[in-house]
Amino acid sequence: MFLIAGVSPKIRTLDEKPRMCPICGLAQAYYKRVDHYFNLFFIPVVRVKKGEPFIMCERCERNIHEFGEEYNDWLKQQGKTCGHCGRALHQDFQYCPFCGKEV
Repeated sequence: MFLIAGVSPKIRTLDEKPRMCPICGLAQAYYKRVDHYFNLFFIPVVRVKKGEPFIMCERCERNIHEFGEEYNDWLKQQGKTCGHCGRALHQDFQYCPFCGKEV
């Protein structure tokens, strides 16, 4: 008889509200966390280590630490709101990336 066990990482998305990625310009950045699980026969059984939350873009796969000052400047320029869905927008946007309507 043999036993297959180990620890492996698993990325979890913590929220469903996308944020704007300053690199690719799409609303594809989500809060995520990397948790490590003890696996028994490739099935996650117990969480061994809980990771720290971070923001990562689904499209360009860059995280908040890689954004640096670009992200801080991007957040400061969100001075508009969409008249249709009410979400915060970058001041240069002419169309809302959330509902697709003209601002």
